[in-house]
Parts: sequence; C-alpha cells; structure tokens
Amino acid sequence: MFKGLNLKEIAFIAQTITEIAIIRGCHNRCLHCYADGKPPIREDEKHINKMSWNDFENLTEGFGELNKRLGFPITRNRKNIDPYMTMFHDADCIDIALTDNQGQEHDFIDISNRLANAFKLKNIFDTAGWSPRNKKAQARAEKYAGFYRDPQNKHGMAQFNLSINPYHIFHTKEVELENLKETKRAEKFRDLYTTRMANVLFTFTPLIKTGKLTFIARASANSSKGTEGFQEQDLRKLYDEIFEKLRVLYKNDYNGEKRYIKEEFQIDRLINSCKFNLSHISTTPSMTPRLEKIYSPQDDMKYSKQTRMQDIIDIKNAKSIQDIIYRKDGHSKYYGILDANGRYYLTDFYLTIPTELNLNFENKDKLTAPIEPYLQKDLIITKRIINTI
Repeated sequence: MFKGLNLKEIAFIAQTITEIAIIRGCHNRCLHCYADGKPPIREDEKHINKMSWNDFENLTEGFGELNKRLGFPITRNRKNIDPYMTMFHDADCIDIALTDNQGQEHDFIDISNRLANAFKLKNIFDTAGWSPRNKKAQARAEKYAGFYRDPQNKHGMAQFNLSINPYHIFHTKEVELENLKETKRAEKFRDLYTTRMANVLFTFTPLIKTGKLTFIARASANSSKGTEGFQEQDLRKLYDEIFEKLRVLYKNDYNGEKRYIKEEFQIDRLINSCKFNLSHISTTPSMTPRLEKIYSPQDDMKYSKQTRMQDIIDIKNAKSIQDIIYRKDGHSKYYGILDANGRYYLTDFYLTIPTELNLNFENKDKLTAPIEPYLQKDLIITKRIINTI
C-alpha cells in the first residue's frame, strides 16, 4: 500500500489525515455542505464512487502493521489537530457500507472499529436523515442506536451527530416553490422533511436517552438579506412541526409496543431534551458554491472569497510544508482527505489542494467525483515540498 512513498510522506499522511472517503456522494444536497455533496457518480470501468473492500483492508492492515513495526501509533502526537477522523467527505454516514469479496456487507460499526484499531483515532457519525421508506437505512439506524447506547460499544466513536437545517434539498425545494406561488407542492416537500426528521429522532431515542446524540443546527441570520426561508426563524418553525410529529410517534409507541416510551412522562422529557440541545443555532454557515448563490454580496461571502485567494498566494510562496499546514499560532490550517482511489488532498474548508501522494490501491487509476470545495487543479502539493522540513 505504501509503495512509492517514503516514511516522511507516510508520516505526513498520518499526522494530517482527518477524512477517509469510504464512499462518495450524498442525496441530501444541503446548501451549506462545505464538501458540496452531490449524488454518487455511476461506477464503470474508469470510475468508482466507493473504496473497494480490498483497498480498505490493505489500508487498515497496512497502518496496523506499520504501527507494530514502529512500536507506537504513527498518528500519535498530532500537532494541534483534533484526535479523531471521519469516514466520509461528501457522504452521509447512514449510507456507509462496503461489500467484501464473499458478498458480506460491512456496515458503519465494523468499518469504524477497524479504522479505530488501525489509526488509533476515534470516528464521528454524521447524518442529515433518511427516508422512513428506505428500509435498509432504517434498519441500519435502528441497529446503530441500539449498539451505541451500550457504553461497552463506544470504542472508536467520538460523536454521534444529527444535522437539522433549512438547507436540506427538500426545504430548498419548498422555498423555491413558495416563491413561485406553488403552495400545495411546497407543502408536500415540507411535510417530507419534517416527517423524515421526526422519524430520525424517534429512531435515535436510545441515544437521546443516554445523552450521546449531538445536534448540528445551522441557519442564516434573520438579518441576512436574500436568505428568506433559510433563516434561524425558519428553522425554528421547522422544529415546531418536527416535534409535533415526534410527539405523535411517541404517543403511538406508548399506546402500542412501548418500544421507547414506557411511561407517559418520558414524552415531554425527551422532547424537551431535544429542544434544549437544538436551542443554539449557528448563524455563520460555511460559504459554499451553492450557498453563495442565494446570498446577496455581504461580508461572509467576501471573507470566504478573500480567504481562498490568500490561501492560494500563501501556498505558492511557501518554502516548506510547515508554511502551508500551520498557522502562525501553531494550529493546523489544512486537513487531509484520503479519497476512495487512494489519492490524498488537503483542505481548509475554503478550498481543496491535490498532493502528489497516492496510496497503492488497486483502484488507484480510477476516477472519482472531484473533491470539493473549490478544487485547485492547477495547484499541487509536491513530494518535494512535503519532504522539506
């Protein structure tokens, strides 16, 4: 797997890697997604949208063997970078699964545990929800909720995150239709989203009870011009409808199976817990290619563009890799992305830069969807600069 790389280059990957793109593509298409997630591309002889099982095994076994030979985890002492990684870049964790050569599917739990053992870093689970009609996704979610509520199974997991936001494709479509005065069609998309998220909260009730479910709530500020429909006040209205539908699900459960609700007082307790955790809404979402289209020219967007331009200048003038990846205060500025074909990138969430590093995967010559945000194809981090200390 490390063929063609020296130890300094391998160590660079180990010290910067933050995202491993097990699969590529997302159907949620949230406007504020910094990775600009789009639906998966179609696989063929020249293209892939996920890592092969052989490459995943070689990845985990390769780092495991390297740690064994070194006598310590090569990812230790990561300088001013979070001690965890994600198993995705532009995908939803509910979709993460790989099938091995015997046809057995390995889901998030198995993949997460293998990565944690190999890299000695904990993983994060992020989801923006799934359709209740998607039986495979629903079954996975129920399995994960039951598995991770047990303290004995928290090995390898740092956070379990749920994103509720007004930028989801369903709400985006609702806003578009409302602007066209197509109210009935708009209401259908709103109902799809609020029903979906009520089901997600219901399914993750075991995690809510244990306090292990973290909420990601982002919206535009109420004062932001041109963002009507995507503002904090709009998200809070979505909350109200989601909680109304969640209350119905809880009451039905209490009057029926009692799967999650054994006593009626638990309904208010669980809903109030969600309301409290969702009470703080971040109103400074990342400026993304899609989000910029709905914003009027203002400070946030100007800052994003200026940052990208300055990043490019800094990289071109860099004399060593330290000049690129570390800020003046010593904190990491860039984070590593390992793509499904073994190619390695750096990102600061404003732009993405390719490197000359490429793990020796069986699919190393196949293409994936472009890595976003703002992939700089004409700017590359060379092995020479990586080896300059």
